[in-house]
Amino acid sequence: MASQPGAAPRGDQWTSAQSLDGQLGMPRVRTRPWWFPVQELRDPLVFYLEAWLADSIFGPDRATVPEMEWVNQVLLTVDTVNSGSLVEITVFGQPRVQNRVKSLLLSLASKYRKLRARDEKMKQLEEFLKARASGPQTPQLPVG
Repeated sequence: MASQPGAAPRGDQWTSAQSLDGQLGMPRVRTRPWWFPVQELRDPLVFYLEAWLADSIFGPDRATVPEMEWVNQVLLTVDTVNSGSLVEITVFGQPRVQNRVKSLLLSLASKYRKLRARDEKMKQLEEFLKARASGPQTPQLPVG
């Protein structure tokens, strides 16, 4: 089969189709992968995270979702809700696997929350030290 200029390679069709849908503003349509049993679509597990956490976990374009699906043998949907401040994560699969994936994602979310809090404290400390070094008056260190 001859390759056309600008055509996506055969193994990359899923990615290019997803990016094309996003560019056209069309809803993303997915087909069930061959390895996923249809009976496991009946009872999904749904939970919510802040949008910035989902961006940290899955990447801003949700690039790691297919890899997480394959490794964990689940299907994931990550949809923005509530004016973009929250995402709804739906996990399809066996109940024990759904719970394991939820636990994994919540653990990652906790890690990213702690990292963000640490970064904010470091910024406050840097501002305090800069202010102290630049002037004779000593501002109070914010307690947090």
